[in-house]
Amino acid sequence: GVAAVNALVFGSYTWLIHQQAIFHKTPMTENSLPPLRDVFFAGIGAGIITSVITCPMELVKVQLQNQTTTGNAMKYRGPIDCISKLYTMGGIRQCFVGMGSTLLREASFGPYFLCYEYICRVLTPKEKQGLPYEITGIKVVLAGGSTGIVAWCSTYPADVIKTRIQSEPYRYKGFFDCLRQCYREEGYRILFRGLTPTILRAFPSNAATFTAYTWTMNLLTCKETKVYFQQEEITL
Repeated sequence: GVAAVNALVFGSYTWLIHQQAIFHKTPMTENSLPPLRDVFFAGIGAGIITSVITCPMELVKVQLQNQTTTGNAMKYRGPIDCISKLYTMGGIRQCFVGMGSTLLREASFGPYFLCYEYICRVLTPKEKQGLPYEITGIKVVLAGGSTGIVAWCSTYPADVIKTRIQSEPYRYKGFFDCLRQCYREEGYRILFRGLTPTILRAFPSNAATFTAYTWTMNLLTCKETKVYFQQEEITL
């Protein structure tokens, strides 16, 4: 599930970058970088697209994690059984409980990609700034890990509200009702509960994500280049 979601995020992000370049009539070339403004909006757009998948997935995850019974008393037997019963109870709308807060949380992909691009450009030598950069090793780890921390800090409260709504769908009327009740009952600190371990997890996980992404893209690019030159040799 995580691999598929990450593929959708990065694929949507790349597509939106190109669409913005076409809209602004500044086509992307091998020797150009997208404006940070386009990076930010492409990240937000990718998050919105991904929300359609992540919302029902996380609703099912939260419902299964909240089960306290075992054996024959279990309400849900697994992910498929859970989503099926949710659909039976309230139709397609029931499968997207918490969509508003999910959208707010996934909007963190705006700061996510913006932070990564900015750090990569800062780490690029001055003589190569403005050109496509190639950072590897510790620089990718630093950029990817820092990106994860920034993204989670930017929308962590939205994730808390999302989890509350999906845990008790019939208790809250929506995002703002949940926010109001949580603040009244537990104070503003509830919106940041668990942030520290999340940040500690965010650095290595996102460093690994961008390292894998960079390695894979470099590998695919090398293969495409080899195929191109082979075709040129055959033509000659």
